[in-house]
Amino acid sequence: MLLWVGFALLTAVVVGVLLRPLLAGASSADPGAQSLASNDPTAVASAAVYRDQLAEIEAERARGLIAEAEAEAARVEIARRLLAASEGAKVRTSAPARTDVRMVGLVLASALPLLAVVVYLAIGTPGQQGQPFAARAPDGTGPGVEQLVAQVEARLRAQPEDGRGWDVIAPVYLRMGRYNEAADAFGRALRLVGESPERLAGLAEAHVLANDGMVTEIARTSYERLRALAPERMEPRFWLAVAAEQDGRSEEAAKAYAQLLTEGSAAAPWRPTVAERWRAVRRKLGLPTEPVPDGMAEAKPTSIAPALAREDVRAIQQLPEDERKRVIEEMVNGLDRRLAENGQDLDGWQRLIRAYTVLGRRDDALAALERARSALAAETTALEALTTLARTLGLSS
Repeated sequence: MLLWVGFALLTAVVVGVLLRPLLAGASSADPGAQSLASNDPTAVASAAVYRDQLAEIEAERARGLIAEAEAEAARVEIARRLLAASEGAKVRTSAPARTDVRMVGLVLASALPLLAVVVYLAIGTPGQQGQPFAARAPDGTGPGVEQLVAQVEARLRAQPEDGRGWDVIAPVYLRMGRYNEAADAFGRALRLVGESPERLAGLAEAHVLANDGMVTEIARTSYERLRALAPERMEPRFWLAVAAEQDGRSEEAAKAYAQLLTEGSAAAPWRPTVAERWRAVRRKLGLPTEPVPDGMAEAKPTSIAPALAREDVRAIQQLPEDERKRVIEEMVNGLDRRLAENGQDLDGWQRLIRAYTVLGRRDDALAALERARSALAAETTALEALTTLARTLGLSS
């Protein structure tokens, strides 16, 4: 309502500014009208007759034919008639000019607002719903992410073959944790727009995250294609190694991890994660986890819970099932107690979490994961390794 009041006031000001010179012109036209009246033939003739009558009255008064009082009354009457004739000529001359000015003013006063309304209806949005400023975004600077996503979703519902729209919204879904929707969006973008390393990586990552770290067949196919398109990228080779490990092809996985550890910088943030995977696979195969492949020795954490020797593993495997289970649980509980005393051991935490998962003690595994994150909160690479391990073991929420 205040907006329309403002528009009305602004229109009134503009009309007033435009009419001011016209009104001023009308006022200044009066002297010209009087001058024109003096040149009117009818007015000139009337004035001459009245002047002759005044002269006759003055002559008759001089000869004593009329008294002074009568002569004065006659002069007043003649003067009145002279003034009336002059005013009539003035009105007849100036009336058309004043009428023209008023007409122009009325046209401007009505045409300008009408023109403004017509233009607004043509190019404006009079049907737009009002929106409070505070509701436009959490920080008040513009639409929020949820609002923008909703707008894109509405457009995609109306135009489901808009490949660019799917390409835009897919990574947003991924960052928002909407993994199933991200996988669907990346798949549509690949079909409609075409293949690219970013879309393949996004599709594979979305499927892995949606399945709690499991490399599905779609993710595997996408990573294989990504490896062919961008052989220099690390993530397709890592996740294909994880897929081999999940399929029980431990030797293939160990070789793939070892190859990754020999490449890139020793300070790369992904190295601790790859090293943990390499050690885990080697332990499954009963192989030593030391020495690590070249290039990883600098990043190896100090462990207070070393892996069992190969002969210890064999001895445990030969025990009866109940005894074997008891021994393993004692070892796991002992590792848990040691980590409670000194939690700065990423390798120990990873083996504890994995052991609880293998034993079917999921709650203990989740609790150990939270304790590890708390103990290693200042170590960014350690937290990344724990997150990857949680996804691989299906512990991520």
